[in-house]
Amino acid sequence: MNLFGILGLFAGIAVTTGLFLAAYLIFIRKDDKIGNYFLGALFLAISLRVGKSIAYFLLPVMADEGVATGFLGLSLIGPLTLFYTAYAASRKSIPWYYYAIHFIYPLVGTVLCFTVVKDEGFTWFYQITTVIMFFYLLKAWKVNTVSTYEHERLAAWNKQILIAVSLVWMAFIYQHLTNSMMDYAIGSGIAAVGIYFVFINALKSPVVFQPAMKVEVSPLYVKKVKEAFEHENVYRVPGITINQLSEQLQIPAYLITHCVKELYKMTFPEAINHFRINEVQSLLLIEDNVKVEALAYDVGFKTPSAFYAAFKKQTGMSPKVFKQTQALKTA
Repeated sequence: MNLFGILGLFAGIAVTTGLFLAAYLIFIRKDDKIGNYFLGALFLAISLRVGKSIAYFLLPVMADEGVATGFLGLSLIGPLTLFYTAYAASRKSIPWYYYAIHFIYPLVGTVLCFTVVKDEGFTWFYQITTVIMFFYLLKAWKVNTVSTYEHERLAAWNKQILIAVSLVWMAFIYQHLTNSMMDYAIGSGIAAVGIYFVFINALKSPVVFQPAMKVEVSPLYVKKVKEAFEHENVYRVPGITINQLSEQLQIPAYLITHCVKELYKMTFPEAINHFRINEVQSLLLIEDNVKVEALAYDVGFKTPSAFYAAFKKQTGMSPKVFKQTQALKTA
């Protein structure tokens, strides 16, 4: 077997490994679905791009479909790396249209590869996309650096992901800066090392192939969060966010999430609305001539519509019907 064959086999096994990781995270791993979807899609994108490289130096003719598929993988690596890093750090999802904006270029570019861009045009299209990938990586590294993670092991795992993707990016840069087909094959081998690096660390890390890690919450933190809700009435602050409460209590935001879940079996926004509605219910029973909207503003709601929706969701009835029902019970 010549060197081309060895590099093709080495990179081919890496692509298979990447596809295995993608399938495991997307279809098998049950916990933390959003994070696993992002990470699985990232491995799939890397596998598509490296697979295109293998086909390029092993096959005499590269079909447009193969080039377009490789471009799709390349253009998605940057956004997916940033999405995964940001979500893993904050455990908060963002509006779908934010993601959609970042997928416009990959989708349009893939269509162009199928229909318009031909021959030499492929090269500069790939080069531009590799440069764009660099800026996504830069942003992902920044997010990772300034973030506080739930576990040191999770922080270490995410850093390993960024190291691997950075190595893959450098392999693509090497391919663009060299001219010979052998150098292109070597670049594919370097990218494959990034995949193997992730896989080997995944086998050793409890983050991927072992059950989800349990977060240990200090009883002191639980007590402080409970006091904030039940005695300091933090929910009365209009538009209160978990980050604001985190700064106020000097407790990491992710630990407040776990404290709220332990105390009230709710998410942070659900708990805020729960306490607001409970207070309004109490006030409705003792206040006769006050406007309901005024009570809603007093407990922290910004708009009447948000209040009415939350009230009906929690009680199954409108404030007026609730008050009438309670009056009948005490009559």
